[in-house]
Amino acid sequence: MRIPKEVIQVIQEYAASNIATILGDYLPLAKSGHNLSGCCPFHGEKTGSFIVSPERGTWRCFGSCSEGGDAAKFIMKMDGVNFNVALQKLASKGSITIPGAGESPEEKERKAILSVLSKADEFFRNCLAADHSIGRTYTDSRMTPEMVKSFGIGYAPENSGKALTNHLDSLKVPTDISEKAGLIRKDDKGKYRDVFFGGRVMFPIKDKAGYTIGFAGRIISDESKFKYINSPETPLYKKSSALFGIDKADLSTGEVFVVEGYIDHMQMWNSGIRNVVAACGTAFTVDHVAALKKLGVSKLNLMFDGDPAGIKATQKAVTQAYTEEITAVVYPLPAGQDPDDFFKAGGQIDINAAVSGLDFLEQSGVDMSNSMRAFHRLERMEKVLLHLAKTPAVAASLKKWGRLDKLFCQDNIPRIEALLQ
Repeated sequence: MRIPKEVIQVIQEYAASNIATILGDYLPLAKSGHNLSGCCPFHGEKTGSFIVSPERGTWRCFGSCSEGGDAAKFIMKMDGVNFNVALQKLASKGSITIPGAGESPEEKERKAILSVLSKADEFFRNCLAADHSIGRTYTDSRMTPEMVKSFGIGYAPENSGKALTNHLDSLKVPTDISEKAGLIRKDDKGKYRDVFFGGRVMFPIKDKAGYTIGFAGRIISDESKFKYINSPETPLYKKSSALFGIDKADLSTGEVFVVEGYIDHMQMWNSGIRNVVAACGTAFTVDHVAALKKLGVSKLNLMFDGDPAGIKATQKAVTQAYTEEITAVVYPLPAGQDPDDFFKAGGQIDINAAVSGLDFLEQSGVDMSNSMRAFHRLERMEKVLLHLAKTPAVAASLKKWGRLDKLFCQDNIPRIEALLQ
């Protein structure tokens, strides 16, 4: 199949802009200056020599194989396919249509689900715009107009649960696709009804590319037992790994703030903090950590609620971060406050208030694994050694060992301790 030149250009531009995400689906990548690095998948190595440049949209191995190129070449080598097939794979990832190309049943279904989710997204936004009572009263009290617009906040109206179902029927959306998208489901009588109804403020959840993959709905009245409900698991939405705000998050520095709630995230964003994500109505999981690691994140700044539940969640998140070999730093909040309260009151990020995640665990009396204790020792040594490195004698010793960012590993513990004695 011949792919038109103009379509090839669109695919290659998409691939260059998203090379970190594309290659991150194949191998773990860590932040390294302006680039990302990892172990080359094309030859065995223990020390990473594989470099990805998001700015250039290219990759290169500086080890024995000396391979390099763009995302298409990477897929050709990894999947053993020709250039045309690699382009088709990239087009599928970017939801780019190739004229005359046959689609797999899975890809057709994926596009159909994305389409109906987009229609539901528009429906909820229009419902909020038309509402002049409880929905707008809530958003006006908790969000600025800019926040509502930027995050596409909507409203599921108070009714018997047929508003969206009827709307999608009027658009001739197949019922099975609406159901697979997590928008409708059968009731006890076998009739289809909306998943989200009864007066809920709607938060669209998007993937890194900006496509809506699910929703969270917050009830406004006090009558419901559950404040939030999320989309059920679907082919596109996995609650344990989806992150609210990932489409807007600036991950170029290799670090990201993690908060618990949707509005917590929005308040931080409104305060000018652009590298922030939130767990989607669930505990922050090791799958969330792994997803961020694939995107080049090497440091988590945890800012959970300042209550017993938030402290417990922080302890768990720190442990999960170090399990995935990612550094965790904790930004404690005053007792009883969440990020929404803190930033709405004019709070600011203070790096001097940050606590090492492992220090936080130690102060909380949490048992650490042997490997985490080793990391903790290295953290403490690093602080002391970086301070001492300002003196000529210590600086000279460190220079013989190589770059500081390669210095702090468990193999170097004995000689670092000897130097500090």
